[in-house]
Amino acid sequence: MGAQFVLPGNGAAELFTWAARDASTLGFSVAAMPCFADYQRALACWLSSLNLFPLSLDWDGVFPQPFPVPPNSSVLWICNPHNPTGQLWSRESLEPFLDRFELVICDEAFLSLVPGGEVQSLIPLVEAHPNLVVVRSLTKLYAIAGLRLGYAIAHPDRLARWSAWRDPWPVNGLALAAADQLLSSPERYQRWCSRVHRWVDREGTWLRQRLLALPGITPMPSAVNFCLIKGDQSLVDLRERLERAHGVLLRDCRSFEGLGEKWLRIGLQDRRGNRRILRALKQELR
Repeated sequence: MGAQFVLPGNGAAELFTWAARDASTLGFSVAAMPCFADYQRALACWLSSLNLFPLSLDWDGVFPQPFPVPPNSSVLWICNPHNPTGQLWSRESLEPFLDRFELVICDEAFLSLVPGGEVQSLIPLVEAHPNLVVVRSLTKLYAIAGLRLGYAIAHPDRLARWSAWRDPWPVNGLALAAADQLLSSPERYQRWCSRVHRWVDREGTWLRQRLLALPGITPMPSAVNFCLIKGDQSLVDLRERLERAHGVLLRDCRSFEGLGEKWLRIGLQDRRGNRRILRALKQELR
């Protein structure tokens, strides 16, 4: 699979916009709920919408897991690992959908951070399946979100069509220079990924074990660098107290359709940062 199968983008968000334009011509789109809001934003650009089916909000920590069977539709949007739950889906469970749907769009923005996650990627299936689009991001792996740098892997005919639709120079020079430095050495890239995987495994396990001991919240298993927590009651006030009194900002999950006031998301930090989050939570959950 050559370079003609790859299209850089101004972050994954731009690429979702062009994927949604293709999707809007095929009929109904479907995705699992809770759902990353940008898929709906992208489809709305083309006066299309997203039908959602619910995920169970109770899952174990054995990954990868089988993706639930979606309802009939023309287009399937998949997020692997899932945002915001952190569940990792198996390639084995996803591959049959390539024969069932006219278009499958797989968001793998966080997959490069998952220890052992690459074996679940759909990228090896792209060449044989013109109806598959995989969207990846460098901004998560390297913490360079402000540079806006993602890429799509899909059939060259599809990517050529997207290129004809977009504005000139969609990826800025600073982002391209960063990509050249970050990706020029496959060995250095693999070393960085290995370092990230060790961090996710070590800090994710350490933090979740300690969150389990706190009253009023339940940390959910996650394969990636964030952890969804569920409260026995609304966590909105807790989130505001953490920010106001401790300078600790947890992700409000009300923007994810299918979640609500009882959910927050914690992004992994280094050990010092994770200790700070725990101290603040302990004080406010007493």
